[in-house]
Amino acid sequence: MERKTFKVEIDIKQRIDKYLTERIKGFSREYIKVLCRKKFVKVNNKCVDPDEKISRGDIVEVTLPERQDYVIGEIKDIEIIYEDECLIVLNKPPFLKVHPAKKFDTEYTLLDILLEKLPDVVKNNWPLLRPFLVHRLDKETSGVIVVAKLPDVQFDLSKQFQRREVTKVYRAIVTGVVEGSRGEIIAPIKKYKNISVVSDIGKEAKTGFRLLSVNHSFKISYLELYPVTGRTHQIRTHLSFINHPIIGDVYYGGVKEVCGKKVPRVMLHSYKIKFFHPRRKKWVEYTAEPPEDFNYFLSLLSL
Repeated sequence: MERKTFKVEIDIKQRIDKYLTERIKGFSREYIKVLCRKKFVKVNNKCVDPDEKISRGDIVEVTLPERQDYVIGEIKDIEIIYEDECLIVLNKPPFLKVHPAKKFDTEYTLLDILLEKLPDVVKNNWPLLRPFLVHRLDKETSGVIVVAKLPDVQFDLSKQFQRREVTKVYRAIVTGVVEGSRGEIIAPIKKYKNISVVSDIGKEAKTGFRLLSVNHSFKISYLELYPVTGRTHQIRTHLSFINHPIIGDVYYGGVKEVCGKKVPRVMLHSYKIKFFHPRRKKWVEYTAEPPEDFNYFLSLLSL
């Protein structure tokens, strides 16, 4: 946690957020406003709002916190599927963000867990805020995720994802009776703010799928999915596009309730991943079994 102190030497009154933006390089005015609202800014030893006016002689104290200074811890345990000296494969539980969505995001994230588990790795190898991360999963999506311990391993794995050499397998419970045992969805995707849509002006996107089981009575299907590209919300967008949205995925047309039971989240699970291990020099494959809530709906729907 870094602290800065300034003595105001201007004759005219000025808003504190504007004053600090001019004096603390690299921080936006919006960020300074957040610091004020979070009580990290004091004038003459009193916490102030961003519109507080200051004048000559005032003493301004600013605390520049690190994420660990204000994050709220929630999830402490996470299943380690595989670990060696250069990478870790984890089974991410649902409702755990991979990394903070914004500054002052107080939710406990996968990144926070990694920072606690491997503090020496962070200090010695990364000057950046987000070490390890090679790919991500949505907050509500559970399952297998790979993180690196070393910068060169992170770089190698990232390149494998960019070259589409990594095989990813997901499973999802979807609305409707899916016709045929196998299929492929090829439809360009464009991101608009926090959602994605199929659009002619979007980027190429391709998802294969296989029907695992179906419940004709409830008109629900269980799919295995193979995304070739890696667009934001690709699987969710493509399934909605073919009128088989994932149950619980209210943003993309999924139902909120099945058999009288509320669906607590998007029923999407990252089941398997295959990549070339940078140090072992061979292809490796890891599987994460679905969590309790996912298995509950599989059982409820006899899938």
